[in-house]
Amino acid sequence: MFTSLVALGQESSQYSIFMGQKYALNPAYAGMESSLSITGIYRAQWQELAGSPTSRMIHANMPLYYVKGAGGIKLEQESFGVEKTIRGLISYNYVFENNLGLFSAGLGLGFVQKSFDGSLLRTPSGKYEGGIIFHQDNILPETQANGLVPQVSAGIYFAQERLEAGLSVENFHNPTIHFNRITAEYKLRPRVNFYAEYKFDLNESLVITPSLLIKSDLVLTQTDLTGLATINQNVLAGIGLRGYSSNTLDAISVLGGLQVNPNLRVLYAFDFTLSSIKTVHQGTHELMLNYNLNKKIGGVEREPIIFNPRY
Repeated sequence: MFTSLVALGQESSQYSIFMGQKYALNPAYAGMESSLSITGIYRAQWQELAGSPTSRMIHANMPLYYVKGAGGIKLEQESFGVEKTIRGLISYNYVFENNLGLFSAGLGLGFVQKSFDGSLLRTPSGKYEGGIIFHQDNILPETQANGLVPQVSAGIYFAQERLEAGLSVENFHNPTIHFNRITAEYKLRPRVNFYAEYKFDLNESLVITPSLLIKSDLVLTQTDLTGLATINQNVLAGIGLRGYSSNTLDAISVLGGLQVNPNLRVLYAFDFTLSSIKTVHQGTHELMLNYNLNKKIGGVEREPIIFNPRY
């Protein structure tokens, strides 16, 4: 007789516009944009495939100069088949500077809630007549089962005029979600993220920024590599590749967007799938909006350093 069920699936959401989700990836990034920054993103993965993943997230961060640091908040919802996930996080990071640039160390505290809607499932021996749902299964619920667990995230980040890099880890305390209504559990594996980017000013009107994201749960590793061009400071265009080997190649991403005004940026991405699943769906769409107040908040102006006036 089964006493537990370990659920497997897409444990963390993935985004092709990952270079716009630096705070979502690493709590130590907060405040690096020198002002209040609010980002919303929506991703519809594998269009036309039943039960395909959809993700939506909003996050905000801002510097807190009085305490030599920054803070942020993140809320995300993901749906994948009969499973739904909600993640929430608040964070603080301490920022200090030296001759090399800005260094930051951050800690985030939050939660992960998962729900499992058994009413959407069908079993070979189940009975489903007259609105009755009876799986005749000792594990699967006939209704929705829920579970909640605390989450801890920590990271470090470095930034200078052209180079940025950060390392973060979440779920390092190996949390396990226990569901109500069923004898089941969902084990969250540790997740390590490494991000880096470098800006190349080719001329006054063209900046190329390659960015790299390496994600690992200490069992499987995946990479995202993207080159984003900024033309005349307001037109954005880029291309990205997810995967690094024949076993991990997943998609090619095409990105385009606009810096609408000094405060608002819009970026869209479309994924062309490379794996065998490409024959059963119509691609992946992603849309991001970012608003930056572009105004110093919460502190006394300090003498700017030559390479970076942010702290």
